[in-house]
Amino acid sequence: MQKLRDLLGLPVLIIGTGVQIGEVKEVILDLEHAAVRGILLSDATWFSNDQGILFKDIFRVGRDAVMVRAAYAIQELSMTKMPGIVYHLCDLLDKQIYTETGVSIGVLVDAIYNEATGEIKAYEISDGLITDLLYGRKIMPLPQAQVVGQDKLIVPDTMTNLLIPESKEV
Repeated sequence: MQKLRDLLGLPVLIIGTGVQIGEVKEVILDLEHAAVRGILLSDATWFSNDQGILFKDIFRVGRDAVMVRAAYAIQELSMTKMPGIVYHLCDLLDKQIYTETGVSIGVLVDAIYNEATGEIKAYEISDGLITDLLYGRKIMPLPQAQVVGQDKLIVPDTMTNLLIPESKEV
């Protein structure tokens, strides 16, 4: 399992030639299906800022680079053209998380995903710098239902019972 924030800034390389075709500028998420849809590249062309690669076209996500088979994997990944409701990772990070009854759980600092399948497994949550240093961050399984607001996330009350310390992450 890897953290999605770690993808940001990674070089994207073609396996056969070793040519770098860009860097990961953004990660596109589908929370309804708990999946990474794709990545946007920072070296966009004049004609489009939404040049990216669908997750299914990525060969491997490594610790230090994202590997693709060929440059033809690059395509326009406009949010409006993708089916369903998708989000940019950076739009979700640093949002305050509340339960339906108004209890603050913490701040979303990262998401944990399976690098082989693209499945989003959990959120990493912070209670603040001091609490993070003393007790560590918490991990919350991805909620079945959630409301993504402009600067808040609303999750079911049952999520408070599912929080585990980051050190016990499986």
